[in-house]
Amino acid sequence: MAKFNVVQKNRRQWKQDRKRAAHGEPGTGKLKQRTAPVSMSGKRKRKLERRLNREQKEAAMIKALENMGDVDMVSAEESSEAAKGKSQVKFSVKKNSRIQIKRLKGKGRKPKMQNHLRRRKLMPW
Repeated sequence: MAKFNVVQKNRRQWKQDRKRAAHGEPGTGKLKQRTAPVSMSGKRKRKLERRLNREQKEAAMIKALENMGDVDMVSAEESSEAAKGKSQVKFSVKKNSRIQIKRLKGKGRKPKMQNHLRRRKLMPW
């Protein structure tokens, strides 16, 4: 058993020397400790992608709102200057048009199911 241990030691040393020669640092021959690659599940990847996309959308919206705010400020200044010269006009909606809108809201096609039931009552077979 003792002789096998010596043989095994020599074999391990030979393998280590070969690895150091192939992958070790040129001067010292030391091997670097490499961490194993961390595998990420598909679910986790999708979750991180959604979070990244959401952050990008929010950033784009904030930027757009800032730009719109700048445009609104400029247009508000111009409109306030123009409004000083003109009097405000008030528009009134006619009562008749409001009634028509309410009346037309209820109109439309009736569901097909009701028409089908009506026909069955007339023709029972």
